[in-house]
Amino acid sequence: MKVYILDASALINGFYSKDSLNLMTSSAINEIKDINTEMLLNNCINEGILKIEHIDFDDFPEIYDVLSVSGDLMRLSQTDKEIVALSVKYKNLGYDVITVTDDYSMQNALKLLNISFKTVLTKGIDETIQWKKLCKGCRKEYPSDTKDEICEICGSPIIRKRVNAHSNS
Repeated sequence: MKVYILDASALINGFYSKDSLNLMTSSAINEIKDINTEMLLNNCINEGILKIEHIDFDDFPEIYDVLSVSGDLMRLSQTDKEIVALSVKYKNLGYDVITVTDDYSMQNALKLLNISFKTVLTKGIDETIQWKKLCKGCRKEYPSDTKDEICEICGSPIIRKRVNAHSNS
């Protein structure tokens, strides 16, 4: 059975499937601010086209490991992480999952987790990217999830750097 996991931008831009189950996280709902999208959201819920689910990203340590290694952990918001977790949950339950998002970082994470995605307004990513954090001055490497912004050795800023990319073709 096909399931669409929607981020807020999917619904804001009018995407939902009338023929398949559509799911959103409760945190994604909080990102909807305009009245037209709120009306669409309520109509979809009332018609049984869309279901809202609360999910805890911390219940999926395998996602944390992949996103930590790739560097996407630092790039995704909590809502984004929950959408990815919801996608993984339904994939693990045996559903044909398609996550609908125009967010490039989320697409990168989904690709690394072998989850299909669909875009609404953008072309989508052409390659997956991995990131690392390092000192701009002395080049000391830091874990991708570090909260430090200044190097403990030389005092220079810690920056994100693209490590490598892999074609999606």
